[in-house]
Amino acid sequence: MTLKRSFLFVPGNNERLIYKAFQTEADSIILDLEDAVATSEKEKARDLVISAVNNTHNKCIYVRINSVTTLWWEADMKAVIKANVDGIVLPKAEDAEIICTMAERLPSHFDLIPLIESAKGISNATVIATCSNKVSRLAFGALDYAMDIGVNYTKKWEWLLYARTHLVIASHTAGIYPPVDTVYPDINDQEGLVNELEHVKQLGMFGKLAIHPKQLTPIHDTFTPTAQEVADAIFLIDKFEAAERTGLASISINGKFVDYPVYSRAKKVVECSRYT
Repeated sequence: MTLKRSFLFVPGNNERLIYKAFQTEADSIILDLEDAVATSEKEKARDLVISAVNNTHNKCIYVRINSVTTLWWEADMKAVIKANVDGIVLPKAEDAEIICTMAERLPSHFDLIPLIESAKGISNATVIATCSNKVSRLAFGALDYAMDIGVNYTKKWEWLLYARTHLVIASHTAGIYPPVDTVYPDINDQEGLVNELEHVKQLGMFGKLAIHPKQLTPIHDTFTPTAQEVADAIFLIDKFEAAERTGLASISINGKFVDYPVYSRAKKVVECSRYT
C-alpha cells in the first residue's frame, strides 16, 4: 500500500458510473455497497461490483461493504475476498475487537480502511489504528459523525477540528499513513473544497474522499508536491545523508538548520511524488 491523494466513491449498483470511474484520474476507486445502494439493490450491487472488478480495471480498487450491524456485511466480505480488489473500506468503524477479527479473515495482501463516523469511533481511533497490520490508514466520515453527535453539518471547519486532529494523532501514534479526510458534499463549490483541502493538509491529513470526478483536480493539486519542492527535498536528503556518513546529525543548508526531523519531512515529500 502507498499514499493516495484521492478515493472516489461510486455507487455499486450503477454499471455506467463504475466503468466511467475506471477512466478517471482518481488514485483509488471505492465501489460502494453501503449508503449509495438502496436496501432492495444490495445483492444486485454486490454481483455487479464483483463482475466489474474481475473483468476489467487498472485502478486501485476498494469496496465499501455494509456495516457489521447489518444483514449484508458477511456476504459482502466473502464476495469481495474472492474478487480482484485491493481492500475493504469498513463503515461505522468503532469497535477494535470486531475490526481485528475481520482483518484476520482477510487475505494477506488486502488493505483495510476503517471509516470513522461516530463519537465512539473517534474515541477509539488509536486502538482501531493499531489493531491490525492490515489497517493502512483511517478515513473520516463527517456527515455521519455530525448526525451521531447531534449537530447539523456545516462547511465551517472549527467544529471538526478536534475529530480531525485526533485522527491525525492516532494515526501517527500507530505508525500508519495519515488519515484520509471526509467527502466535501457540495460538488459545485470548488472554492470551498480548496479551502477545506488547505486546512486539512495543514492539520496533517493526507488525501480526501471524493463523490464526483470534478473534485479530483483540486484534491490532487493540494496533495502533489511541486517539482521545485521535490527537487529541494532531494537536494536536502543528499546533503544530509552525506553529512551523516561523516558522523554529523545536523547541518545548515542555505542558512536553515537541518536535523533528523527535517530530513524525515523531506523524505515524505519525495514519497508523496511517487504514489500515483
